[in-house]
Amino acid sequence: MAFLACVNADISLKEITSKPSCRAKDFMIWQYLQQNITPAQADKAYKQLSINSNKLLFLYAKKTKNLKIKKEVLCKKEKNLIIIHDKKCLKLAFSPYKTLNLTNQDRKKLSKNIDDKKTKKLLKIQSEPHNQKAYMKYDADTILTFFIKTPTSFRRKNLNIDFNSKFINKLSSSWKISQFVNIVINDDKLDKLQLSLLHLDGTELNSQTNFFLALNQLKHLNKSQAIDFLHLSLEKAKHQIDIDKNYFWLYLVSKNKKYLKKLLLSMDINIYTIYAHEVLDKSFDNYFTYVKTTNNKSDKNIQNPFIWHGILKKIKATPKNKLFDLASSFKQKEMVSVQSFILQKAYNFKMHGYIMPYDNYMKNLTNDDKALIYAIMRQESCLIPSALSSSYALGLMQLMPFLVDIISKQCGEKICYNDMFKPKKNIAYALKHIKWMKKSLYHPLFIAYAYNGGMGFFRRFLKQGKFSDAKYEPFLSMELMSNAQSREYGKKVLANYVMYKRIMGDKVSIIHLFDMLKDPKMTDRFREQ
Repeated sequence: MAFLACVNADISLKEITSKPSCRAKDFMIWQYLQQNITPAQADKAYKQLSINSNKLLFLYAKKTKNLKIKKEVLCKKEKNLIIIHDKKCLKLAFSPYKTLNLTNQDRKKLSKNIDDKKTKKLLKIQSEPHNQKAYMKYDADTILTFFIKTPTSFRRKNLNIDFNSKFINKLSSSWKISQFVNIVINDDKLDKLQLSLLHLDGTELNSQTNFFLALNQLKHLNKSQAIDFLHLSLEKAKHQIDIDKNYFWLYLVSKNKKYLKKLLLSMDINIYTIYAHEVLDKSFDNYFTYVKTTNNKSDKNIQNPFIWHGILKKIKATPKNKLFDLASSFKQKEMVSVQSFILQKAYNFKMHGYIMPYDNYMKNLTNDDKALIYAIMRQESCLIPSALSSSYALGLMQLMPFLVDIISKQCGEKICYNDMFKPKKNIAYALKHIKWMKKSLYHPLFIAYAYNGGMGFFRRFLKQGKFSDAKYEPFLSMELMSNAQSREYGKKVLANYVMYKRIMGDKVSIIHLFDMLKDPKMTDRFREQ
């Protein structure tokens, strides 16, 4: 019996019920709700979800006869809030996006049907003139919620306001100030707000917010103030990557090699530490490229996401001092990725695995292509064949179901989603996708950005004038990307790429890779040559 279905194949309710509650089961239910099933079957399946989402709720509403669910979905989807008289329905439907274009009179009318005080304030501030004087009477949380929950185009047109020092520091009393700073500094069209942020005191703000404030000072040529914010960010940093990032930028700004020497002490391998090791001509010694294996065959099928779910539960439940013993129980050849995964955790992520267990499926690739595949794979799935994300990305290279469908049609194949948990098929499909991306993108970092965020997203980002010859480039562009997930993903894949290239015996310079980013001929076809 297949553990996940083929495209357009039937999953039975009995099969779903037999599975343990986990993400893999939710994925089965997602597929099941798209089949030709009865309302009663839909009800029984939906009740078995471990985590709900609107995506699943909306699918379920199409199948069930449950009037309460149907009404809930209708409420959530309703765009015209004025016609809603039921308070519970209005609460489900409400969104600041939907009320922006209402008249002041309609907002007043709507407010009478709302009990929540915060929502009432949000409606009221939307009716105010867009200036500091009008906003003075509102609390910081209301002002920032209004700003954050509006579209980019609206912010640029109406909310790019020159706030004075007293007002901008008033806003820092809300925890939402961090998101506000993130949005403003990542959008150069909000130039007046960026100038206002030059006066924000970072003493009570977190590490990442202080880091963004430092970059804002650099963009406005305030070097000494930037260094002050970087020190604040460093002081508040809780994660090694953030510590390393601040040391790297302190070096960039000051050119003091004492900060590079600090990076040599880090036990993390990332773009910042790789750069420091290269400049100071040092090598890493805290990584491994293989693990001990036996010829015994495992009784566990690591290509089954339910099996991986069980292993992962066991790993999480194992005390730290027992993790090495647990790792040694996965010495079978097909389990090397599991063993490597556990060993890194046992070493408290101070020893890093760069294993290459899927070379058999990459025999015809150049070292460069192979390094890129492993670099992405290491970040996407930790080289676990049955990895399944919360958005249902599948397998080693975390391919989305819609992409699997597209590629299978291009190949003239009838594919099963569980085939994506087979390394050979997953890698083959990923190669086809990356081959398409390589027609437009020629740099591993740019390919990583597009792989994670989509080609459209990255093309729009590039066309904002990023990766220019300006001071502190390409690093400012690498740090100032509004899509935080893609921003950090790109850095990690680039670090993986450099490490795998070196392990394969190729000479590669991260400094050269950084320099390439400023030359469109070396990186992409989207910018003017």
